[in-house]
Amino acid sequence: MTWTDVSEVVEFLSQPPYLYICGAALVLAFLFLLLRRRQPSSVVAFTSEGGRVMVTRSAITELVHTSCNQLRDVAKPSIRIRVKRGQTNLEVRLKLASGGRLTEVAATLKEHLKAALQQNLGIDNLGSIDITVTGFKSGKIAPRPEPAAPYSGAVDDFEEAEEEPEAFRTDK
Repeated sequence: MTWTDVSEVVEFLSQPPYLYICGAALVLAFLFLLLRRRQPSSVVAFTSEGGRVMVTRSAITELVHTSCNQLRDVAKPSIRIRVKRGQTNLEVRLKLASGGRLTEVAATLKEHLKAALQQNLGIDNLGSIDITVTGFKSGKIAPRPEPAAPYSGAVDDFEEAEEEPEAFRTDK
């Protein structure tokens, strides 16, 4: 195949009907990829003799938000739910409070989420729970109080008390 043969093929394919067919094929391929990657709106919690028990993504999200709000070192959680090979995987993105220890917060949150999802929603096929810190939440810094002047012990530091009027005296 020579250069002239290639240029003739390109010129032939650049005609409008062939461009429309190529464009439609690209759009269909893109739609196919989108549909294939789309996650279901419900997650299978467990399967019993009578059938499957499903849990919506919003129920899982609400439970994760509630669990995160119970920890004082966690703020603004967002959740991404992925179902792969029959397992429900979670990615929790959150802000960590200033002074919070990531290792303790992550361990506590993972343990609490696992227990809540299994006990409350009955999700048996729970996969990984990944935690990503997206930033830090700092509290207000209180100004330091000014230190009091030290007591020197001198008499000048106190005003002399006036003598009580006779009407108030108890030692009559």
